[in-house]
Amino acid sequence: MGSTISTLTGRTAHLLGLPKTFELVMLGLDDAGKTSFYFRVTRLHELPRGVLPTTISTMGWNIDNFVYGRHRITIWDFGGSRTIRTLSRSYLWNAHAFIFVLDAASPTRFAEAKQELMWLWQRTEKQHPVLVLANKIDLYGAEKLNVIEDALDIETMASSGRLIALKGVSAITGEGVDEALEWSVENISHELIAETEQAKKAVRARN
Repeated sequence: MGSTISTLTGRTAHLLGLPKTFELVMLGLDDAGKTSFYFRVTRLHELPRGVLPTTISTMGWNIDNFVYGRHRITIWDFGGSRTIRTLSRSYLWNAHAFIFVLDAASPTRFAEAKQELMWLWQRTEKQHPVLVLANKIDLYGAEKLNVIEDALDIETMASSGRLIALKGVSAITGEGVDEALEWSVENISHELIAETEQAKKAVRARN
């Protein structure tokens, strides 16, 4: 009964074009530029393109809320060290969708990135979309998206029916950031938000 109500509510909200409130959990290897992307989106209206605060490697995590259009988004930014990547897995249940960030200008780490992406893919629920961001596309030597797509085997992952996309971005210049956020808004449905919130309440009730 509750699931039916949630679905009807979600469909009605979609038809009415109502704003969405959702959470993104962002993971990836160290030095991929996750924290730079985090500052770019959470300070969207404050920072001119090409300007970001000086960042250092995140030793734990950052969390912040921001407004994009009519939508309110919470984003979790987890550090990329192996210790923190292990810790972050305890927080995966918070997400309505996932962002995985890799460095487009560091092809020697694509195999490692694929391994981490596959871990995320296999241990999270199929209904939650995954957005892969190839950051630093503004840098000389950055690989083309089709090369990165092949290296990560995105096509095979997409064939499972789960929503996944690869977008190129530059957290420094702001290139591709709006497209990444638009994809998230479009592909996180009101139904998914309602169902995820019900599941999170059930987890809290058991603890």
